[in-house]
Amino acid sequence: IENTYNVGFLLDNVVKNIGFYIGFIFVMVFCLFISKTTLKINVLGVDEPFKAEVVSQLKNFNVKTWQINTKTNEEIEKYLLQTNNNISLVSVAKRGTNLIVNIKEKIVVKHNEETSLCAPYNMVINAINVTQGVACVKVGDVVKKGDVLVKPAQVLTNGAVSVLKPIAKIESTIWITGNVEFNATETIFVRTGNKVVYSGFEIFNKQIFSSTPQLKFENYEKSVYNNYVFKNMFLPLKLHRIVFYETAEKTINKNFEDCKSDLIKQSVNLAYSKLPKGFTVVSEETKINKNETKYYITTYLQVNYVLEG
Repeated sequence: IENTYNVGFLLDNVVKNIGFYIGFIFVMVFCLFISKTTLKINVLGVDEPFKAEVVSQLKNFNVKTWQINTKTNEEIEKYLLQTNNNISLVSVAKRGTNLIVNIKEKIVVKHNEETSLCAPYNMVINAINVTQGVACVKVGDVVKKGDVLVKPAQVLTNGAVSVLKPIAKIESTIWITGNVEFNATETIFVRTGNKVVYSGFEIFNKQIFSSTPQLKFENYEKSVYNNYVFKNMFLPLKLHRIVFYETAEKTINKNFEDCKSDLIKQSVNLAYSKLPKGFTVVSEETKINKNETKYYITTYLQVNYVLEG
């Protein structure tokens, strides 16, 4: 007998090479741990002081080097945008053991003394007192956000033209609205239970064993599935399926009175969500208009606003 291969032989082989197997398992576990660990955080798009500030903010969010970070890219992006007002855009990507944070800073526009005084909101002018500059509006005017209210004045001093910063106090009323729509008649599509399946296999980007039955549905919903048959991708065989579900129209009639109180609450909450911080509401009014089967619920918040510049 030259060779024997049985359970005893395998156990004897394991005992003789126990060190090798333990070392192999240790190396595999270590490699798995390292692949999940963040070894370096790269902050791109900003200067060195800001990079250090971003790294410090990430540490406070429990995103550190030499540990397995459980935060998703989307969570990190949202956190940085919420905690730093100087960031206009941020994207996070994980590349192996590196965490790449690409940041775009906000462009701060510095207004000089010659900048005109503009309306920060849509508003109605109630009173205007110009100390310096040229008024472009009068009492009773309705202005839109961004319109010029007072522009700089030009004076001649020693033969040279000087531009003076506009200084004024403007009292106004602004209106903040919350709009909600309600359709008493709604058309939806529901599945009838009939479906058609297009299926096939792909290997090395070539389609095999495919079936394409004829589709006769007028209305349908489509679902696409692309999955590897073997999870370990030992053989790159992919199952490709498209399922068409037949749908039919269904009209639903809804009673406005049953939903009226909830719709009014939605309108009011929407209006107050737009209210700038620190503003006080003078009056509140909700109006309901109807056009055929549609209802329009609008809440108006009146706010007195004083602009000084």
